[in-house]
Amino acid sequence: MLSVEEANTLQTLELFAVVWAISHFREPINVVTDSLYVAGVVARIEDAFIKEVRNQRLYQLLMQLNKALHQREQPYAVIHIQSHKWNIGLGEGNQRADELVSTAITVPLPQHVLAREAHSIFHQNTKGLQKEFHISHAEATAIVRSCPICCHHNGSLGLGTGVNPRGVMANELWQTDVTHANSFGRLKYVHVTIDTYSHYIWATPQSGERAIHVIKHLTSCFAVMGVCQQLKTDNGPVYVSSRVQTFLKQWGVKHVTGIPHNPRGQAIVERANGTLKTYIEKFSHITDIQERVAKMLFVLNYLCVFGSSKVPAVITHFDRPSENKTEPTEI
Repeated sequence: MLSVEEANTLQTLELFAVVWAISHFREPINVVTDSLYVAGVVARIEDAFIKEVRNQRLYQLLMQLNKALHQREQPYAVIHIQSHKWNIGLGEGNQRADELVSTAITVPLPQHVLAREAHSIFHQNTKGLQKEFHISHAEATAIVRSCPICCHHNGSLGLGTGVNPRGVMANELWQTDVTHANSFGRLKYVHVTIDTYSHYIWATPQSGERAIHVIKHLTSCFAVMGVCQQLKTDNGPVYVSSRVQTFLKQWGVKHVTGIPHNPRGQAIVERANGTLKTYIEKFSHITDIQERVAKMLFVLNYLCVFGSSKVPAVITHFDRPSENKTEPTEI
């Protein structure tokens, strides 16, 4: 172990170690370092003119290094190793050196602490925290209620509730609707689709709600979720237009509509709309609209657990029904 001065920085410490090695080992030597700065200095200093610098400790080490190199009779080499390859080949010795000088002791964090940290980033719901971090329902509830953002939003928060018919497997029956997010500006028309079996949700912010926007949204859904057998919408003119009908027939999707002027016919997706708006507010610090929507969908599909389900929607949706023992709601 080398004794060092208080004025040393990380760069001067690494340089000091190389100076010491070159000065004390007279035989041929290879020095392996993860400092690109030190490797570059050694490669250039032999024929360089050294100007005095403000950092006196650095100037002192540069002079010592120059002197040590000129006094050497045996060959030497200073090799740079990328830090992410410490345990590969020549980097193995560098890793051992780092382990010897490291004084940090890693203490495993309790699961409820990890859950709190994760929730501060993603704001997943109680059941999602309980599932991912294996904590009690009371601990997960306390984390959500103590969150300054979620304590105002998470009452009755969920997806897929309501009395609508549901599919008995993924991609059997979807519901689609359009909700408005005024904070998105010209992309305020958020097209939303939810699988009534898995509760997997997809949304795309669009500049309108015409047939071209519906087709663009559904194409995105097909790419992410797969192609559904049946799509349920309201009786809006855009959904019953010939252009959308032709598009659905090309994909082999059966289209059904709810009872006119009855919003309960779309209860599942209407509830999903409310949840989406809640998460839009939670992630309001993200200014990029596409990034905000992407993070919101990741949290809802991968981190949250809703209703009587035991696993996130992504597991139920993509061919793992054995882990989720919930049965479709009887009407």
